[in-house]
Amino acid sequence: MFENFKAPPIVTYAIPVFFLLIGIEVYIGYRKNKDLYRLNDSIADLSTGIISQIWGLFQKGVGLFAYFYIYEHFRFFEFAMTNPWAWVLCIVGQDFCYYWSHRLAHEVNFLWAGHVIHHHSEEYNLVVALRQTGLGGLVSWIFYVPLALVGFHPWMYLASGQINLIYQFWVHTKAVGKIGKIGEFLLSTPSHHRVHHAINPIYIDKNHGGIFIIFDRMFGTFREETETCVYGTVKPLRSFNPVYANFHYYWELIKQSFQAEYFLDKILIFFKAPGWIPRQGNKPSGYLPIPEVSPNSFQKYDPKPTSEVKTYTTTWFVLVLLLSFAFLLFVPKFSLVSQILVTIWVTLSLLAINALIENKSWAGAMEITRLLFGFLVLGYFDVGWAYYAIGIVCLIVAGIYLYRTGQQKTQPVS
Repeated sequence: MFENFKAPPIVTYAIPVFFLLIGIEVYIGYRKNKDLYRLNDSIADLSTGIISQIWGLFQKGVGLFAYFYIYEHFRFFEFAMTNPWAWVLCIVGQDFCYYWSHRLAHEVNFLWAGHVIHHHSEEYNLVVALRQTGLGGLVSWIFYVPLALVGFHPWMYLASGQINLIYQFWVHTKAVGKIGKIGEFLLSTPSHHRVHHAINPIYIDKNHGGIFIIFDRMFGTFREETETCVYGTVKPLRSFNPVYANFHYYWELIKQSFQAEYFLDKILIFFKAPGWIPRQGNKPSGYLPIPEVSPNSFQKYDPKPTSEVKTYTTTWFVLVLLLSFAFLLFVPKFSLVSQILVTIWVTLSLLAINALIENKSWAGAMEITRLLFGFLVLGYFDVGWAYYAIGIVCLIVAGIYLYRTGQQKTQPVS
């Protein structure tokens, strides 16, 4: 049964709608003279979103197999997929499980390591909704085991999960205020979710709901938006590197574990909340204070590439984005080896593009590497000499570009 199962591709088909809404939000910001977007930050956000979708192809089978196994062998009941009330229950149950998954991802270090990437952006717009982890699928499925035990079919589980994810897209905006007393009381809204993404001390670890806010009200994690939000993470990432963004917190935990003086602390560091400091000599363990922030004084990470770099990286990013979307639409037609090759090329491309935006010393070498690798991938797919010609042109254009910009530096980061 598992081998022949096809997951509902609702999110993939929703991607064009996402970008339509992003365009509307950009227009609203333009009309109201509000800077809702920065190009460099948006490219970084979308880069992590692309990686999340493509890396996720190799992780979904783990959770899906576990869900199938538990559903097949241990379910207490069985809900008919034609029963509309079963769908309502599944959607509410999904959100209840999501609430605890999301809440614990903020309260347990090794879970926060997979979720922190979603909070790195220092802007707040619809693109931020697409900034997701490329590794979280390895453990997040554990929180949804109760749905399998209760007896919700895997298709219902996956479909309601994608409905939950799609709903959460629209709450990542500053273009919408509050939606009325009933809506604000029952649902997770843009106002509630702005609080969730804020690093103001009064807002930390609040409003975890996906579709509904009632679970936050029930379990004491609700906070109303009362002061202007400042976005990002308490410890800023200060990088647009999408691979580093996925792995950096895991590495920090490993380093802290090795440096801890007491054996128990080496273990506890993975299960304590973010900001926990192990014992040092006679000094007891504790938590770092959360600093006060102000929207007027907060300094965003904002490298400013030259116009040539901006044009080159934006053009290539759009091409990589379109190719990635096409790949996701037709991924069943690709062999495993083909999927791996495309994933490597897309990852290298996004690394190079963001490194060029940040003017990293290794950006030029990475750009040449990913173009050469792409040339080899074309050879593997045996796509014909026309594509080889296109590949050679791309290499020549990239060489000229890198030569012209090799001596140029980005403006200082502000």
